[in-house]
Amino acid sequence: MNNYCLINLKFLFLLLPGLSLAAESVPATAMREDVLTSQAIIQMLLGLALVIAVIFILAWVLRRVSNLQQSHQKMKIVSSLSLGTRERAVLIEVGDRQVLLGVAPGSVSLLESFPERVIAAASNSEFENKLKQSIKTGSPE
Repeated sequence: MNNYCLINLKFLFLLLPGLSLAAESVPATAMREDVLTSQAIIQMLLGLALVIAVIFILAWVLRRVSNLQQSHQKMKIVSSLSLGTRERAVLIEVGDRQVLLGVAPGSVSLLESFPERVIAAASNSEFENKLKQSIKTGSPE
């Protein structure tokens, strides 16, 4: 390991004279040129605005695509209950029918099938309702 470090240091010392010559060949006027000109600042701000616009456009497209996918779904999770560290009981609604499934690592089992709705699907949680209300009014409660 020490030999490797010494070889790297020797290589670095061999490059130093060449680097110093390259630094000296740059004229002094080019080094003192002002980097933050008004044109450079405007170009930077326009580039930033373009990147932000692209981010907003992509977010809008993703939101539209996800809404389209959700509107065509005929199946939704009504409720879920943890039964252990990795086991769950999940109530799924398919059309007018509800199905109770047992989900464990590597397996899904049908526990019960109900021809009619046993539990109504929860439309909004309390947190979601308060969040929507605070967004509409513009002030947190």
